[in-house]
Amino acid sequence: MGAAKVALVGAALAILTSRARAEECTGVSRLGQRFATCFDLGNRLSVTAGSEGFGLAIGLRHEITFEDDPDLEWKMEHRLVDGGYSLLDDRFTGTFYRGRYLRHSRDGHIVIPLGTPKKVFLPFDIGALFEVGKLDFQRMQPSFQIGVVRVAPVVDFARALNYRRVFAIGPSMHWDMDVDRSFKAVTEQTVAPFTEGLVTMRLESSDGLYSAEARAEAGTAWHSDRGWHPEARAEATLERIVLAIRDRPVAITAGVQYDSARAETLARIGARFVVFDRPDPRVSLHPPQVAPPAPPAPVMPPVPTPLPPPELPTDVHTPDAEPAPDAGRVIDGEHALAFILAV
Repeated sequence: MGAAKVALVGAALAILTSRARAEECTGVSRLGQRFATCFDLGNRLSVTAGSEGFGLAIGLRHEITFEDDPDLEWKMEHRLVDGGYSLLDDRFTGTFYRGRYLRHSRDGHIVIPLGTPKKVFLPFDIGALFEVGKLDFQRMQPSFQIGVVRVAPVVDFARALNYRRVFAIGPSMHWDMDVDRSFKAVTEQTVAPFTEGLVTMRLESSDGLYSAEARAEAGTAWHSDRGWHPEARAEATLERIVLAIRDRPVAITAGVQYDSARAETLARIGARFVVFDRPDPRVSLHPPQVAPPAPPAPVMPPVPTPLPPPELPTDVHTPDAEPAPDAGRVIDGEHALAFILAV
């Protein structure tokens, strides 16, 4: 009986907690219609329009967990076909794939399997950034740039349980090429074999309405035409969701980008329209289900009360003398005939 009560209390607490989480990110209009007030910024297909032109981006997020170590997980972020086309200068820029992978451990440890395995506790998470297929093509230029690959092992001091906070630093390696527009030759190659440093930050509000991201790289790189030279790059973006159309958010975006190798600084402002996204798990757009009333209990007919048994007389009459043997005897016909013959 005690175990049943504990299970019932646990189920009730789970229901109340789920309702509280849903109510936290679910609004109700005057007509009783429910709408989302929290948004998932990592799983969506979005288009942008602004001062630079038009753009497209696909974002995915997921976790990798392990049965033998439930306190360990990899937080994986992917951005596919993140690019845009500028109408003003007839220019296309984009990255085919960009990923950020962070290994998070609740107690902050790694296992060194050399010799006797040892567990080392660290005040940060570890991970990596990876890019491939970056393109910068401008019609009026004699060549275009291809970012072949970019890799950066990083340590993350934020150590967040989710994707809302990132503060990672590490060395960076990249290989870029300048290609002639006729695709006849590579005019210049740039290689930085982990000779540059990278810093990246990201902040998101708990409801997804605000997000900010910044990234900076600086160091020296080898150029095929002039040798080793210092270079620096930086970019920052800010996004604010201002409204939602059929639970699809629309955000105002602003950003700035700097590149010392090309001696240019670009600023942009625009709007991001989400075409498809994964609803935040804290949102519940379905109306709460009301349990039907319990059926009335059947009416049982009244049970008749049994009658008490009759009372027997308690005073028994005892005669003073015994009657004669034949006194009061009833004589039937056969006995009467026998009596007459005997007489």
